[in-house]
Amino acid sequence: MLALALVATASLSFTLPMGAGKCGEMITCETGGSTIHTEATLPGQHGLITSSSSGSSDYVYWRTTPALCWLRDVGDASGTRLAESCREGRQTAYQGLECGDDEYALDALFRAERLEDGSVGRAELVNEGTCVSPADLLDAAATEFATLKIQPSPLHVQPPDGWTLINVETITYTEDQPQEFDTTLLGVPVTIRAVPEEFAWDYDDGTAPLVTDQPGAPYPDHTVGHAYTTPGEVTIELSTTWRGQFQITGTPTWTDVPGTATTTSSAGPITVHEARTRLVEDATG
Repeated sequence: MLALALVATASLSFTLPMGAGKCGEMITCETGGSTIHTEATLPGQHGLITSSSSGSSDYVYWRTTPALCWLRDVGDASGTRLAESCREGRQTAYQGLECGDDEYALDALFRAERLEDGSVGRAELVNEGTCVSPADLLDAAATEFATLKIQPSPLHVQPPDGWTLINVETITYTEDQPQEFDTTLLGVPVTIRAVPEEFAWDYDDGTAPLVTDQPGAPYPDHTVGHAYTTPGEVTIELSTTWRGQFQITGTPTWTDVPGTATTTSSAGPITVHEARTRLVEDATG
């Protein structure tokens, strides 16, 4: 299919009422000759692709790497244009977008009108491609982070057999490994990770939770624990606060995501015993 020219001598800017597959509040269209140009937000462009995939819109939108085509010579001048494909013998080398180390080169956006017979018309170039930076994805990353299914931190207790003693430290610890999730944001592949930032240990005996920035460790290197003062039955709870980061695939930088998430895990019931000493007769003596 032959796409339409990128550049034209005359242009007209307009905004149409929002409708499926049309320009609207997030898409400002400019037409020059038979070309469609847009100044669209990245969410706006992604929304057009998503809505057109349902089959209910007037146009089909898609992204693909464009071809660079020679234009027909006009006098002594000639030029090129980006298109979905070129006529035979008119394609030339295209280097693509040159983006920074922390950016992602998003392919060109095309559209074609859905025809009454079920086919689609010829492709029109809507956007020639975008260098997407972490700042462009920050809001989408925050929304995605808020919906992640983060696994609660495992809660380990020593002694490990469901009992402990008063006036003896009961050791608790967990793990502090980040959890990573691969996904796409507005068509850009990314990795989002949840990083444990704070741990709140509730020992279920009426004392205030112990808040640490360390996960603790098992005996004999333990750093987090609690000594009960009365016997009874308790359930220990651990609330972990996670901060978010994301990284565009193929780039070196992790970017912080606004907001935090919290998970809760528990161990119990645990019986707290009182150990008593008593004198016994030495049977050998």
